[in-house]
Amino acid sequence: MSTMSQAFQIASEDDLRDESRKTGTAVGIAFPTSKQDIEGALAEARRRRMPLTLQGARTGITGGAVPDGGLILNLSRMAAVEREENGAGLRVEPGARLFSIREHSPSGLFFPPDPTEPTASIGGMMACNASGAGTYLYGPTRRHVKALRVLLANGEHLDLQRGRDKAKGLEFRLGSLHGVLPPLPRSAVKNAAGYYVEPDMDLLDLFIGAEGTLGILTQASLCLTPMPEAIWAFMAFFPSSPATAAYVHALRQAFRMSKPNARLAAMEYFDAHSLDFLRRQTNAPASRQVPLPDMPPGSSCLYVEVHADSDSAAEEAVLSAVGMLPTFRSNPDAVLLANTPTELERLKLFRHALPEGVNAAIDQRRKQYPGLTKLGTDMAVPDEHLTDILALYEADLAKAGLESVVFGHIGNNHLHVNILPRTPVEYEAGQALYQNWADQVIAWGGSISAEHGIGKLKRGLLARMMGAEGMQQMRQIKQMLDPDFLLNPGNLFLP
Repeated sequence: MSTMSQAFQIASEDDLRDESRKTGTAVGIAFPTSKQDIEGALAEARRRRMPLTLQGARTGITGGAVPDGGLILNLSRMAAVEREENGAGLRVEPGARLFSIREHSPSGLFFPPDPTEPTASIGGMMACNASGAGTYLYGPTRRHVKALRVLLANGEHLDLQRGRDKAKGLEFRLGSLHGVLPPLPRSAVKNAAGYYVEPDMDLLDLFIGAEGTLGILTQASLCLTPMPEAIWAFMAFFPSSPATAAYVHALRQAFRMSKPNARLAAMEYFDAHSLDFLRRQTNAPASRQVPLPDMPPGSSCLYVEVHADSDSAAEEAVLSAVGMLPTFRSNPDAVLLANTPTELERLKLFRHALPEGVNAAIDQRRKQYPGLTKLGTDMAVPDEHLTDILALYEADLAKAGLESVVFGHIGNNHLHVNILPRTPVEYEAGQALYQNWADQVIAWGGSISAEHGIGKLKRGLLARMMGAEGMQQMRQIKQMLDPDFLLNPGNLFLP
């Protein structure tokens, strides 16, 4: 302890990992409780020429909060949430948890970003520009941040406001720093891979999604959204994934042409293997068991949620959508409707129960093979390739004989393939599939990360997506804001 300052202490084993199951190393860890504490810890890291890894709740799954040597700055104790004077927003510290933000939101307002884990910290959500099921309608975290305080690597504090602090074309000024941002290539699909750069952009957006590599986020002002007057949902079952994809295309088009008093908020997909996996979860408590009708083998499932200005508008939109289902008249049991909070919660159990079950299965297998982890994709493709990517996943997984579940945000053409290897050999086979899928998604103009970010586990995929020139342009941005590469070493780039 004699070699460590008062700000830093010995890191525990738990401090060295996140939900990716990756483990790192660190000399020490600090738990600041004020802006001054953060400034002091940063000054200490600069003085000792040691890199600084930022942490929050450590719920990320790409290794972004796992230290690669040096020091850790864990912001979990800076968790204040305050209502703004006008009542339409919240001021939050980076360690504030999503469930706390929900609890502090005034009646009739809500914070739309909805990642699976409610214990996620807002700092981590901003770091990877997190989203969730409602992203189809409400967009990712970036859209709901209206002001940001950032501590730069040089010790300067910035107060940035949306609409006020903007780039002029690609020219920027941030405190004493100024320069020209390079024009980064950017996928048109849902995307959380790499830095966000656009001409005349709000400069706070440069830090949202930067995974802690450009500055330390110390406070944010969040926009809250009025709760819809009515929320209706339904769950429909289909004989195959192509039939599901065809319906998704038709439903998106129908809502684009309909009146704005009812809006398509979410479309979540679960393949046949997902449904089979959930049926096998007989040990789950009754409160977590998922309602599954008796459907033919091979059936896939779609959860659809509609937000509307009135119950009548919601009912009209949902019944119209259900009427478009090719199987509804022949098999009404293939559709489950929900329009009360209790019914909606039961249908939404799918979204949480499936990844929880997958993680539990992998934890059990890890007892025999300690290094074993699941393989989870986070890729999105343009609309015209939704059917293609589903077919590719299914064909390759069947040929390889790997256990898997495919689920996720099909409204954004953004699906998660979770491969559940039983042995290290199967893990390597899954890795090979993942690399091939990434190449095809990139060729189709998609993104290799739509919501989880890059962290330390997907750097190779980011390099393939951005190309050598794109990665060099990202390094130029990093060099301008953090010339010593002090912050979050190993995220996005090799150290």
